[in-house]
Amino acid sequence: VSPFLLICMLQIEIIRMTKIFKTITCLIFVFISSITLAQTVLDQKIDASAKGKSLQNLLESIEGKQPVRFYFLADWVKNITIEKDYQDQPLRLVLDDLFLGSDLNYVEFNNYTIVLVKDPKQAIQRNLLLSDAQRERKKIENLQFGDPKSVSPAQKITISGTVRGNKNGEFLLGASVYITNLSKGVTTNAEGKFQLQIPSGEHIINFSYVNYEEKVINLKGYQDGEINIELEEIPTVLEEVIVQDKASREAVSSSIGQIQISIKDIKRAPSFLGEVDLIKQIQVLPGVTTAGEAASGFNVRGGSVDQNLILYDGVPIFNSSHVFGFFSAFNSEAIRDATFYRGGIPAEYGGRVSSVLDIRSKEGDYEKWKGGGGIGLITSNLHIGGPIVKDKTSVTASVRTTYSDWLINSIRTNYIDLRNSSVTFYDATFKLTHKFSNNTKISFSGYTSQDQFRLQGDSSYRWRNILGSIQLDHIFSPKFTASLQVGYGSYGYEVVNKNPANGFNLSYQITYPSFKTNFHYQLGKHKLSFGLQSTLYGFDPGSLKPISSESIAKPIQIEKQQSLESAIYLGDNISITEKINVEAGLRFSLFTSMGPGTINIYKPGLPIETNNFVNTVTYKSGETIKSYNGLEPRLSFRYTLSPTSSVKAGYNRIYQYLHLVTNTTAITPVDIWQPSGTYFKPQVADQYSIGYFRTTKKKTYDMFVEFYYKKVDNILDFKDGAKLLLNQQIETDLLQGVGTAYGVETQIVKSLGRLTGSIGYTYSRSLRTIQGPTATEAINGGKQYPSNFDQPHIANISWKYNISRRYFFTGSFTYRTGRPITTPLSGFVIDNIGVSNFSERNAYRIPDYHRLDLALVLEGSHKRKKIFDGTWTFSIFNVYGRKNPYTIFFREAVNGTLVPYQLSIIGTALPSITYSVKF
Repeated sequence: VSPFLLICMLQIEIIRMTKIFKTITCLIFVFISSITLAQTVLDQKIDASAKGKSLQNLLESIEGKQPVRFYFLADWVKNITIEKDYQDQPLRLVLDDLFLGSDLNYVEFNNYTIVLVKDPKQAIQRNLLLSDAQRERKKIENLQFGDPKSVSPAQKITISGTVRGNKNGEFLLGASVYITNLSKGVTTNAEGKFQLQIPSGEHIINFSYVNYEEKVINLKGYQDGEINIELEEIPTVLEEVIVQDKASREAVSSSIGQIQISIKDIKRAPSFLGEVDLIKQIQVLPGVTTAGEAASGFNVRGGSVDQNLILYDGVPIFNSSHVFGFFSAFNSEAIRDATFYRGGIPAEYGGRVSSVLDIRSKEGDYEKWKGGGGIGLITSNLHIGGPIVKDKTSVTASVRTTYSDWLINSIRTNYIDLRNSSVTFYDATFKLTHKFSNNTKISFSGYTSQDQFRLQGDSSYRWRNILGSIQLDHIFSPKFTASLQVGYGSYGYEVVNKNPANGFNLSYQITYPSFKTNFHYQLGKHKLSFGLQSTLYGFDPGSLKPISSESIAKPIQIEKQQSLESAIYLGDNISITEKINVEAGLRFSLFTSMGPGTINIYKPGLPIETNNFVNTVTYKSGETIKSYNGLEPRLSFRYTLSPTSSVKAGYNRIYQYLHLVTNTTAITPVDIWQPSGTYFKPQVADQYSIGYFRTTKKKTYDMFVEFYYKKVDNILDFKDGAKLLLNQQIETDLLQGVGTAYGVETQIVKSLGRLTGSIGYTYSRSLRTIQGPTATEAINGGKQYPSNFDQPHIANISWKYNISRRYFFTGSFTYRTGRPITTPLSGFVIDNIGVSNFSERNAYRIPDYHRLDLALVLEGSHKRKKIFDGTWTFSIFNVYGRKNPYTIFFREAVNGTLVPYQLSIIGTALPSITYSVKF
């Protein structure tokens, strides 16, 4: 082989080896790059400079720095801008967030190629949803807001509006507004309003409400817009579908401790003598109890009856009962909706430390006149409403009265003879509403009630409520609304004894004009609410005058008092992520006791007793006697574990400046409300709660378990042997201490099927400690003792069985631990005078309480168009005639010994029949 040939062969071999080396090197580089890209491109952290850039510029800058290619059409992303700060967040999260709710998506190829694509799945899903809606003959409406070319596919838009019924035009509280393709939704508030923030693009929105036909909106939304929906009322055939949705909302997505009360369900429940009663239905909710049949007040989470704020169209009501508690003061036919808070109380509400019951009255129909009425064994009612000016001005009114003397005369008791006694009551409501435009509305609401109760040969009792308010609502924009309200309230009672020898007239009255303004503003993810409230209280604590010049009754006049309570609040409801929702608020309240007035002065360092009285101090009109103020933080937290479960927690601090002065368990007409002042500090409550809430996937069952702890400083309790009525030195008979309440509430609700209902159990303790520097300033020697309304075990079962679309069989069973009492243990005689030796405060209990109620409801007719719609309700109260004790009283026997008697208000089964009609 020649040298030349060897050289050529060597060169060829070198070239071949070089190519192999280059190929191997290239493959190694590609392999390493692929691994690197798989770990760094989509997971690469974005720096702060990305904010404000367009998505196209961001992707191009990444291509310039990394061996990666992005493929997309410029028109798809030209309007997408990085508006958030994604510093230190991976590119994958940025793309997921930007494309959320749009039809854009991305696909990875070969670990270094990323293609942006149009995902057809959402369009297919929307078409399927529309096809299903058409097949089910739902009403479908097409709407478009804005131009699709002018916005980013993932830009957020705000959709707001109202939902109302077609027959009476009234706004619907709790109507469901659900974005089907996004699996998210909200419910309407008390004014029928809703607001949603969603990505721009095409969406399917479902509007639904109990007994109304569902409406579907095929929305193409590219800018903020307003949707005002009118739902058509239909027979109850669709009720199960809507109840399923509502149950899901309340179980998983509502705020902790908040409940929407269904007036329709209340009307179907068993009732006392056929009288539909909102308060009685609240008394069987988890965490709520009552002292007995003759107690319209209710106790929430170990709180006293005065710790519940009851609002009727925004104005407080001080006595919510008729006939000493047999019936509530609210006619269900006049109520549009009611919201009950036992925890998670928003910053808008204040002044009571346990709960809030916010009742809203109905508006008149704007299209045509409608009405209805009902007649029962003891009461009848009538309501009517309609347009004064069509589509502009409406009016509605209702009245309810009783003819219940026969019931009182039939009651037999060892406590008192009620034959030839008399009971009468009435309540009436009125509401006038005028719409200046679609954005401005004014309404005047009025309410009055009066009771009279007379015992044979004894005194007669009269008590009354008067409420009135004027409210102006205005929508400045879909994101900003406001309301202004001026209100007036009055509560008073009279006790009249016409005996010429010692007859008297005892009177008491509270007046309270008020002013409040509330604003709601949507700022991105923040739903802000803020406002100002103020109430001026005028107390006439009591006066007693002889009925005639012949009477020996001594005139007494308790000095009048005047106080001003004001507050300013700010609240924010924010969805931090899809799973985390926080509702935070801060309320600042101020209470001032003002002159004219006279304050008693006692010896310093000694108990506040009459024998330690020294002098008085006089204050002029308008002069500040004593003032209190405090910050009230509120916080509610909800973490959505899954579409069917969530964990909720809450904290409230609330100041209460008014105290109910009573030595009875339930509210009575002759109780006294005492404002905070020199000797009475405001009650301050701190409540903590946490719970787990779940609904099944098919939304048939909802269940929850919730724990709470509450501490209340400065609660009032009375001394042994205290005199509370017409006491010029009432501070000498009252003590302040600490209340503690804790417990667990659990409930299972079945919302779907022919048989629906609930089973609930509550374990609750309510304890008090009154401990002063001396023995006379303590109760039970300063040891902790149960309150009058401590009932540890409470169980409630209720059900409704749909026999057909018109016939319902309903029932309820309730059980409660007997409440505490103080009882005499022994008796002895001193100088021929019997003396009893009593136990410690609330050391014993009356027997446990349990009761079964049943009802059969025949509702409406199958005809869709009819002149009137009637409902029959047949019910039995206390089916097995349980003689549940209301209290234990004692009669003196031989040598001063006391013989106990058990007082049962309703000790037999009481059947009733009621017929109501709508036209």
